[in-house]
Amino acid sequence: MSVPFIVKLGGSLWSQNVLGDWLRALRPEPVVIVPGGGLFADAVRSSQAQWHFDDTLAHRMAILAMRQYALMLSGIESGLPLASTETLLQEWPLPPFAQCWLPDPDALQEPSVEASWRVTSDSLSVWLAQRLGAKALLLVKSIPLSDSSRSVDSLIEDGVIDPAMPDFLAKSALKIWISGPNDHDHLSEKLARPNHHFCRVEG
Repeated sequence: MSVPFIVKLGGSLWSQNVLGDWLRALRPEPVVIVPGGGLFADAVRSSQAQWHFDDTLAHRMAILAMRQYALMLSGIESGLPLASTETLLQEWPLPPFAQCWLPDPDALQEPSVEASWRVTSDSLSVWLAQRLGAKALLLVKSIPLSDSSRSVDSLIEDGVIDPAMPDFLAKSALKIWISGPNDHDHLSEKLARPNHHFCRVEG
């Protein structure tokens, strides 16, 4: 694999029986896994709708939802290393195996990270990639895309990625691809030649 990947496992994969397959495929790769929020984040949305607390609190809770998802992933794939932002920064470039990011709300309290539902784990995976100096990001989604490439705007319009993504990508050289749920077979080969196997995110 020519460049280290950040790989975001979408929260919507929760309802599909592929998380174990993805984790086994990723485990021997030098990647950072970014957890989605899944039903944990859905619980935050429901709670805010009922109790009307502000977006700043909901944002912190949503990051904790990602943290719970990460803990769940480490339970599915026993022994999967969990790492804070600071640990990843200290260890970059990565050892030759996967680590799963354990996000901390306090580490994400900065002006560039908007405390709103416009920002999801998609944009936060871009934020982490930029902090680490990673050059490539794979977003694993629950619905496959047949296109070889898609624009950022069209993906936002279709609800595939969050609307804050352009803000995070401004002045960034990060290359992004989107994978469907069943693309875990022969993953090392696919990560080495992503343009041949995944949907490229353009501009």
